[in-house]
Amino acid sequence: MNSAYAMVLAFTVLLVLGTPIAFAMSLAAVFAIVLFDPAPLVLLPQLFFTSTNNFSLLAIPLFIAAGALMAQGGITDLLVMFSRAMLGHLKGGLAQANILSNTCMAAVSGSATADVAAVGSIMIPAMSKSGYPATFAVSVTSCAAMLATIIPPSVVAIIYATITGVSVGKLFLAGALPGVLSAIGMMALTRVYAVRFNMASDPKAGWGERARLFRQAIPALIMPLIIVGGILGGIFTATEAGAVACAYALAYTVYKKKASLGDLYRTILDAAVITGAALIVVGGCALFSWELVRSGATEAVTGAIMSFSDDPKVGAALIIGFLLLLGTVMEPVPALILSGPLIVTAVTAFGLDPLSFGVACLMALILGAVTPPVGILAMVACRIARIPYSSTFGPIIPFIFLWLGLIVLILYVPIISNFLPGLMS
Repeated sequence: MNSAYAMVLAFTVLLVLGTPIAFAMSLAAVFAIVLFDPAPLVLLPQLFFTSTNNFSLLAIPLFIAAGALMAQGGITDLLVMFSRAMLGHLKGGLAQANILSNTCMAAVSGSATADVAAVGSIMIPAMSKSGYPATFAVSVTSCAAMLATIIPPSVVAIIYATITGVSVGKLFLAGALPGVLSAIGMMALTRVYAVRFNMASDPKAGWGERARLFRQAIPALIMPLIIVGGILGGIFTATEAGAVACAYALAYTVYKKKASLGDLYRTILDAAVITGAALIVVGGCALFSWELVRSGATEAVTGAIMSFSDDPKVGAALIIGFLLLLGTVMEPVPALILSGPLIVTAVTAFGLDPLSFGVACLMALILGAVTPPVGILAMVACRIARIPYSSTFGPIIPFIFLWLGLIVLILYVPIISNFLPGLMS
């Protein structure tokens, strides 16, 4: 355990000094291993490489590239216009359309950060222009972007499946219904807000206009159907679905003549850079997690939880609580990889349902992306709105409590997550 304490201390110091998290984890692990828990150092580069040399992880660059290509093809604008036409006439309609747009984008991009930037750059200025408080626009946008973590094809879900050994395809399907349920919950909360504060609405679009925008949005709406339908029908794996999605997005963008060869090159290059950055974090976290397991820290934490209570429901709640706290100080991917050994041990020790528990874990980790001190999604939205991050703390609290309630529901009513995966059996 001494090596675990030393590693955590070194990691904390490196973070305070401003070291990127991937390097902080790698260096902290090397420090602990060399000084407190000797092992052949040749194992470390092998472990770093092995952690990224996984077929399931190949889906990450494919889905990132697919989302970037669809955005390049103007799909975000089409989804936002379609959402406004369908819901804009309701009380607080722009906020409702914002949530619907994020839901649709989640099924295209798989990245919460990408969604908050893409949808937020359109919807936040539009909401502010229509008289919505900027703080409310930021709260709705950043919270709705969290849906990308559970709605397939979620990049974070791919990493969770890789760590825990759960089927990527089944985890994708497990997140679909909770994602839709979460979107409906946020829309209901927004409706309450809108009525209470008498928020504005758009003129009602005619059915002809809605039909026209629906036809334009069909190529985007088909993409998630191809992904989920293909996996559900056993036509291809989740990784192969990423390749299909990428090819589809490329064909769409080229057909629409929305990008030159130079634009396509830059889009693919950006996707490669994002993927490289994510996989460096995966490798660094793998070293850190390996030493945690090797030092016995993971078993000690699990044992402490079980000594508190051997009830699986209580154990699951304690782990979710830990992930909620961890997510407030770390971004979802490194937090997930860091806590991966604990999650795997807990699932085995408590006999937890891996799918419903997995979705609840993802929801717990992403919640930190809208809460202090990290709050990366809220920070991105605040930069778009040009308001201070601290001004959103009040309006965002009801959405946080709603999300916490949904986590409890998903965790203790597993049929919600297991229904679609059950169709694959």
